[in-house]
Amino acid sequence: MSTPGLLLQTEQLSRIYPSGDGSITALHPFTHTFAPGLTAVVGPSGSGKSTLLNLLAGFDTPSGGAVRVGGTDIHTLGEAGRADFRLKHYGFVFQSHNLVAILSAQENVEFPLMLSGVPPRERRERARALLSDVGLEKRAHHLPSHLSGGEAQRVAVARALVSDPAVLLADEPTGNLDTRSGQVVLELLTRPARAGKTVVLITHDPDVAALADHHLRVRDGEVHAED
Repeated sequence: MSTPGLLLQTEQLSRIYPSGDGSITALHPFTHTFAPGLTAVVGPSGSGKSTLLNLLAGFDTPSGGAVRVGGTDIHTLGEAGRADFRLKHYGFVFQSHNLVAILSAQENVEFPLMLSGVPPRERRERARALLSDVGLEKRAHHLPSHLSGGEAQRVAVARALVSDPAVLLADEPTGNLDTRSGQVVLELLTRPARAGKTVVLITHDPDVAALADHHLRVRDGEVHAED
């Protein structure tokens, strides 16, 4: 059974990087409540999209403000605390699938569950069910090097979903895929959004952005909601 989503919010979130004798504002103060569903983050290269995603994930430290998930300010948790929080509540899909090369497709999907201490039988069953759901049950024991780019990205999506995360962050998840494979991956990402989870997707593709329920545009570190 799917667990309910947790509210993702930012409050005056900002990021400033030192640069020579001065500084660069990569993200101006940004306050927003992410509604359940799929939010597309669009904007030109270098606009601040990845900075925003890294802050939402807790991979980077803000210069000011807060990121709250279910009322918890993730940047007060410390590095180990954030890692544990991500394991419990986040899923990630990147432009490159980032699968572990020496693990099979099924073992890659199981990996977050292993880190969470889920018993072997249960994690095998959950991984098999998700691989079947993404149409890869017959590729379960193949290494990433023996999968096509589209297949590997579908495994990555299954891995992101296996812990039933409240928040799913995707950074150009279809950027390296052909049109058909990209459509399959997008369909998989819209399922948790339709189930009431918060899915935040960075994309440069207007056709991908058009499928989203909500839209944020980033330019020169300024973030604006478009709906």
